[in-house]
Amino acid sequence: MAQPLLFVLISTLFYKANTLTCYQCIPETSIKCTETKVECPVGQCGTMRTTTYMGNNTLADMIMKNCSQEHQCVTASANLGSTRIVINNQCCNTNLCNSQNELESPKMIPNGMQCFTCTGEDCASTLPCIDEEDHCIKATVVNDKQVMTLKGCVTRSFCMGDLSTKIGQSSITADQSCCKGHLCNSAHTAAASRFFQLGFLLYAMLQKTL
Repeated sequence: MAQPLLFVLISTLFYKANTLTCYQCIPETSIKCTETKVECPVGQCGTMRTTTYMGNNTLADMIMKNCSQEHQCVTASANLGSTRIVINNQCCNTNLCNSQNELESPKMIPNGMQCFTCTGEDCASTLPCIDEEDHCIKATVVNDKQVMTLKGCVTRSFCMGDLSTKIGQSSITADQSCCKGHLCNSAHTAAASRFFQLGFLLYAMLQKTL
């Protein structure tokens, strides 16, 4: 009887020794949230800045903190012409190491690559890609039976995974394809592309980033 109890005790101590304590802070809006401490059995601590731009204006700028898996510790961005979202998640692996409240802003420097983008229903316009955006994307999104096509520049990290999962809304279905190469996402006309839908789409994605 003593041996199984000893095994349970050792296992509990081992689990505690490998549990990471991280700050957690998940705001519902751009307003600063209150930090708490959480136990993270696996992974790392993350501090993520998510910024959404509509034209030249900042639509939302949030700092979030939480436990992070290694694959989430990336910088990702999607530039769809009128709207751009930038996600910068910096990770660390010591207790309470994600204490920083300021992360570097994107440099916004064109890298020489271009992709097609949609303006209204016209998808023949070209868009200069910025910073680490080295892929073009074409996504078809269905929201409440309304179909729109989104095109633009993205980082490779943004292409990984399912766009429907990133959006996280049951009323939205999405299909995406990424390619690497100058203007590789074709210039065919979109079925529909409205700015207010685009803003809603990226806002929904922003809510599911951490």
